[in-house]
Amino acid sequence: MAEFTIRQLQYFVAVLDHGSVTAAARESNISQAAASMAIAQLEHAVGVDLLIRTRAKKVVATPAGVELAARARHILSMIGDIEGAVAGGFDEMRGPLRAGCSPTLSPRLLPGLVDYYNREYPAVDVSFREASAAELQQDVLEGRIDLALIYSLQAVDGVELAEIARVKPHLMLSATHPLATQESITFAQVQDEWAILHDVPPTIERVTGMIRAVGVEPKLRWPSTDMETIRSLVARGLGYSMVNTRPVDDTTGDGLKVAYVPLADELPHNSVVAALPPGTRIPRRVNEAIRFLRQTVAPAPSPDGPGEDAAHR
Repeated sequence: MAEFTIRQLQYFVAVLDHGSVTAAARESNISQAAASMAIAQLEHAVGVDLLIRTRAKKVVATPAGVELAARARHILSMIGDIEGAVAGGFDEMRGPLRAGCSPTLSPRLLPGLVDYYNREYPAVDVSFREASAAELQQDVLEGRIDLALIYSLQAVDGVELAEIARVKPHLMLSATHPLATQESITFAQVQDEWAILHDVPPTIERVTGMIRAVGVEPKLRWPSTDMETIRSLVARGLGYSMVNTRPVDDTTGDGLKVAYVPLADELPHNSVVAALPPGTRIPRRVNEAIRFLRQTVAPAPSPDGPGEDAAHR
């Protein structure tokens, strides 16, 4: 049986996080020689090379190192859980809560979550990262974050999903658009107009696929990675976009108005979900985050009454 220490795993993960043995040693408050020796001992214990140096002189993991890193992060996280439980009792939550969130969801989900933990569970150290759904799910699988808040249609194989809230797609139109006051709308009704879509993979691919699935070929123009830019373009009557239900405010940053009209086309089911590492015990602080979001992700209001869901893309 391979024999290695928790400290060796910590130094190994630190090297991957910081890109070099030197930076990892500095962060861990040990000498570079000690860090190098710990990595060498770990490689000897498992019998394979774990790290390689690129031409840019950055240290990266070998395929075996990637596999070990994912498991090492889970092991180190569980050790933190044990330490927190022993120190504070099993009924008290403490330790890190590392969340990832799609940038289009984060304004709706993250501020309330951070505020809740700061008030109710100050011993939980909340941090978050905003990135694409693909990057965040890779972070989940490799143990860098505890959960990723994404849409179910963006999920990849290998993660486990906990549904938070279902979403209903809307078309975003200028407030002065002739169809802006309709109860519902189809893609066919705007097929001659420009589609101004969110240019973050896989969002734009998913949306164009949905449009084509109902027999309409989208006319793509002015894709943007920023939803506020898209809203401002749409508000000027330059085209339409698609969102997963309307946000709270229909006014753009430059004072123009948009309208959100529910789509009548039959589209694939979609939800806001938490992507979780497979086959592992989920810490209480992560389960509490999911419970809080399910309870507090409220429907966006509309002029005619309650909206149908909580988050927009």
